[in-house]
Amino acid sequence: MVDRDATITADALGTPAAETTASAAGTATTPLFILPLGRGTRGKTWWVRWAVDRALARGREIIIADADRTNATLSAYFQGVVTPPSADDAEMRDWFAAFVERQIAEQFNALIDLGAGDLILKQLAREIGLTAFLDRYGIRPVAVHLLGPDPDDLAYLHDVEQGELFAPAATILVLNAALVPRNRAEKAAFQATVLEHPVFLKALERGATVVWMPRLAVAHEVDARRLAFTAAEEGKVKPGQAPIGPWNRQLIHNWLRDMEENFAPVAHWLP
Repeated sequence: MVDRDATITADALGTPAAETTASAAGTATTPLFILPLGRGTRGKTWWVRWAVDRALARGREIIIADADRTNATLSAYFQGVVTPPSADDAEMRDWFAAFVERQIAEQFNALIDLGAGDLILKQLAREIGLTAFLDRYGIRPVAVHLLGPDPDDLAYLHDVEQGELFAPAATILVLNAALVPRNRAEKAAFQATVLEHPVFLKALERGATVVWMPRLAVAHEVDARRLAFTAAEEGKVKPGQAPIGPWNRQLIHNWLRDMEENFAPVAHWLP
């Protein structure tokens, strides 16, 4: 059983310099290879937008790869997003391998957004032994699982954890409060379906970290304008767009503050 209160105490494609981040012990870490995972509509791309926006706001280099073969949207929010040449399996495989080899050579932070349920990761992870391969070449793999209160959300977690297909030491289990009906308490919604599920508990036992992602009530204000979160907070809009009012900007500010607090325990695994 996971106690939520205890858990939350806490652009361009050029050649980037290796970005170091502080680890829990305050020492430098290796470059990060971050893979957000999960079913569709679980908040994966939403989390990616926050993580990238957070990194760029701090002046940190990160290469963003949008490999979602059915719904590539990150280029609407960020410049210099890398994409595969096509949705063909063979070309995806070659592109993925080349991207990883480039990261090994140049030692930059990378975030790859694959399509929900895309089998390419499982195929490549099994073929190369992805976690050990990245570790061998000085890259830290980070798995970020986006979960709602539906036990079916644990299927992908089960698949990649089984046989350590992609189960790095840096694994974050993100419980998305936005997927809980407004008339239900968040912890109660997750309790029996996810927090006590054997798949979830097994991931915790091997060292995965749980983080709650709070609901942003005015998410539509950001999405409708296709803005980065920091730009929305600061009242910046694109030409021809209506401004976001100060009340809603404060709600965005509060959400960003809460995200920072909630993800503080795993900040050393973020770019």
